[in-house]
Amino acid sequence: MIKRSVSMLMIAVMLMTAGCGIINEVSQTVNFATETTDYLQSLTDFGQNMNTLAEQAMTDLDARTNLKEQLVALKDQVIQYGSLQVPDYAKDIHQSIADYNATLQNGIDQALTNIEQGRAVFDSTGIPDTINKINELLNQINQLAP
Repeated sequence: MIKRSVSMLMIAVMLMTAGCGIINEVSQTVNFATETTDYLQSLTDFGQNMNTLAEQAMTDLDARTNLKEQLVALKDQVIQYGSLQVPDYAKDIHQSIADYNATLQNGIDQALTNIEQGRAVFDSTGIPDTINKINELLNQINQLAP
């Protein structure tokens, strides 16, 4: 009788553990999708405003400081996104984003240098092209959603 009770308890624990694994996987998938969409949308938003910000930064010290802060915050976002846990099904798309992120980080560093040197902020950074590619990727992801 005790063996049967222990066996039943073990089976129940195993089923709950397996259920938790499924719940964790679903949670990880939802988290990845939400974080990725939010991240890509923030890059898109920055891309839409970057030319205006750059023009203002050329003539206004406060705007220049604001743009520097936004670039540093953007770089932090890029780095943070790299540590996101990725479900197996999304490894390829995450790798594409990681490749863009590497280009973006280099571009942000160049943009910060350009600001310090008084040059046009986004010249020779690759940021506009990278953000355009990210926009295309976001559009592809949005088309997958029902």
